[in-house]
Amino acid sequence: ITCVTIFCGFVLMISTSVPGVSPSICVAATFVGLVADVLDGTAARKLQVKSKFGASFDQLADLTCFGIGPGIFFTRQGLSQLDGDGLSWAVILTLLAGYAYVACSTFRIARELIVHDCTRPLYFVGIPTNLACVAVVPLSAVFPGNPVLPFLVMILSAMMVMPLKIPKGLGVFTVTDTEVVTSCGKRKD
Repeated sequence: ITCVTIFCGFVLMISTSVPGVSPSICVAATFVGLVADVLDGTAARKLQVKSKFGASFDQLADLTCFGIGPGIFFTRQGLSQLDGDGLSWAVILTLLAGYAYVACSTFRIARELIVHDCTRPLYFVGIPTNLACVAVVPLSAVFPGNPVLPFLVMILSAMMVMPLKIPKGLGVFTVTDTEVVTSCGKRKD
């Protein structure tokens, strides 16, 4: 399941060089990657198969699909709307925002791997990369030349590295080592 997440990140990355990969395919790949990431965690909890390798592999898959891929996709989308007349402020801002997204998502995941010793705690430190990604990729696909978008990407980048603990499930679900329960509780059989 984790390899599906990696493949979806790969699709985002090759979209810059393969002409047939449209922005809508990239948005779909982002959501498929998100579903695969959720299913991966659910399967690990249900099967009770947790390991340092699995936690590290999952984090690196997240970096591919929700960190590096979206940063490259955002940069491509932004630059495709700008004139090719050299380095304008819009080009510099787009490059800076794309780089900030990749650097901050890499920092965030590296911090998770080190701070939590390759285990999966029940909270996030800063917003998760997959949460930032579901904003960045669709907005980049729909509004590629929007001058506000680079600023939004930089804000999301900063939020990924902020030292704030956010519970997994984001208040909608309760996540434990063995299950995920909605805020309304378990369904009665």
